[in-house]
Formats: sequence, structure tokens, C-alpha cells
Amino acid sequence: MATTAQNIFLTKKEKLRCIKCGKNIPKGKSFVAESENHRGTCFNCSPFVGYVMLPPGDAAMTRRSKKHSTLCGVVLAWNQRRKRYERQGQLVEEIAIEKARLECKKDQAARNEKNKKAAIVREVKDKEYKINFARAIRKRYPNCPTNREFSIAQHACEKYSGRVGRTANAKQFDAKMIDLAVEAHIRHAETNYDDQFGKGKSKKEIRSEIRYDINHILKQWKG
Repeated sequence: MATTAQNIFLTKKEKLRCIKCGKNIPKGKSFVAESENHRGTCFNCSPFVGYVMLPPGDAAMTRRSKKHSTLCGVVLAWNQRRKRYERQGQLVEEIAIEKARLECKKDQAARNEKNKKAAIVREVKDKEYKINFARAIRKRYPNCPTNREFSIAQHACEKYSGRVGRTANAKQFDAKMIDLAVEAHIRHAETNYDDQFGKGKSKKEIRSEIRYDINHILKQWKG
């Protein structure tokens, strides 16, 4: 029988109310529900009291501990910069973690070898993606300085950076994503944008001041 999974939000809202005990759930505390916009309970009224938090980072432990646990609480915290909820780990039964640890220990060598091969494949694919992204930049901006497309792609597509080149649309070589990557490069490499901070101006003001220069260069590079 499949394990029942439930979201547990470290809520970003100022106040929520538990449907069981009626108490308020303050900002940053656990709210057990499908989403923050659905009715739910505080942690003390949830079935996860006594469960153990398993941090993220080990896919095998995450998968196997969930399999062995009656319930699995997926803990999600709000990332203000990215404007989205991100996984912080999962709550499972302590015995489930022990069973998962034993299973992982038995096949550790085989998984290490498999992961090593998979990492090589991912690295090759990532290099190919950056090259293709650079080609898409050159195609859209044929007057871009020689080889500049590669430095733009390298920066925009850097792993784990959260930059535009890592988005799903960018991986489809969406024109808007390419424009954003080129614009970001021009902002930092072709204008005095970075030098304007610390002079009493807001980020919005600085960007507004260099908007004309960016548009002018974009037009030149696009031809």
C-alpha cells in the first residue's frame, strides 16, 4: 500500500486557524494542509506528532524512508526571493528511517557507481545545453560581440544559480528567456550599473537610469 503524503507548510501568512483545536497558527509555524489556502490543522493536532525529520540531500534515504513510513509529511518553507515554497525535508516514522538506512548500507557501493556514471552523463548534457543556449543567443543577436554568447550562456545557465537559464522555458530556448539572459549580461558588463549601488539610489532607480543604454545595445546586437 502506498504511503500517504501530506504537505506541512512553515506558513508565510500572519495568522491561520486550526480546524480541530481552533487555535491560531502564527507565521512560520507548521500548518498541515493541501495548501495555505485550504483548511488544515496545527502540528499538535496532526498525525505527525512523534515523527522524525529527515533532511533533504539523500534521494535513496528520502525514497526508502517514505516507503517504510505509514505517513510522510513533506515540510515546505517559503523562499521570499524566489517567491515559492521549497522542500525542507520530510517527517517520517523513526523505524522507517532505520529500515531505509539498512537498505542503503547494503547497496551503497552499487549506488555510488551508478551515481558516478549518471553524474558524467549529466555533465555532458549540461555542457551541450550551454552550447546550444549560446547558439540560440547568437541566432537571436547576430551582432553580439564575437564569442560573447558563450560567456552569457555560461553565466545564465550555471547550475543551482536560480538564474534565467535554468528555467524550464529557457531550456526550450524561449525568446523571452534569451532576451532576459542577454539583458542581464549587458546590465553588468556594458553599463555602470554595479557602480551605482551605495550612492543613495534604489535598485529600481538605477535600473530605470540605464534602461535606455540597455535597449540601445540590445537593438545594436539584434541588428
